[in-house]
Amino acid sequence: MKKLTQGLALAAAVGFTGFAQAAYIDAVANGNAPGIAAEQSVPGDNDYATRPPGSANNWTADAPLYTVGDTVLFGNNLVSTSNDPFKLTFTYLGKEASDNNQFFWNGSLVFDATNTPDDQFSTVFYGGLNDLLTFSFVNGNNVEVFNDGTNGSQLNVPGQTNTSVNFNLFYVAEDYFLISFDDGWSGDDNHDDMVIAVKASKVPEPGTLALFGLGLAGIALRMKGRKKA
Repeated sequence: MKKLTQGLALAAAVGFTGFAQAAYIDAVANGNAPGIAAEQSVPGDNDYATRPPGSANNWTADAPLYTVGDTVLFGNNLVSTSNDPFKLTFTYLGKEASDNNQFFWNGSLVFDATNTPDDQFSTVFYGGLNDLLTFSFVNGNNVEVFNDGTNGSQLNVPGQTNTSVNFNLFYVAEDYFLISFDDGWSGDDNHDDMVIAVKASKVPEPGTLALFGLGLAGIALRMKGRKKA
């Protein structure tokens, strides 16, 4: 009985661990990649990475997940790599801009200048394989940047290419990215006007482990009864 229970428990642990390790999101390049050289790495004036004096209240207290010189993905989009629904958790890490930049999910406002660092929003994504995640940014000039092939092509001031409004991506770990927004106002291209973290994970199934536990209990009772007999 002991060996049977241990075997079933081990099989369950392996099974559930396997589910948790599935990949759900990844970055893909669009026609605007890779951008100019200055936009392919984290610059020295990115406040999220450097935390200059006086900026502490603008950012999460957690250490930055990228540093100056790290490679970023410009002209890229986030897509689903799964046919199954999965959970997305967005975390507002902070902002440098004085403008009221906004972050939307499915057309609904999630974060703006009134948010506090480490605020979170979670949702379930029901799109299929290779579908784009449905988020966007809007700057104070009402220029909207979607997570699609146009990311990197919008201009804050028409005709001035140094006012590109866009976001770049940074790979932290599997199913974990930073989204760094540049609102195009000063042409600095430092992508610290709003920084969002996104993690993808398996949709929780609270009843599954409970049912497995009941199954083990039933087997134990039957084996105990046989032993007495």
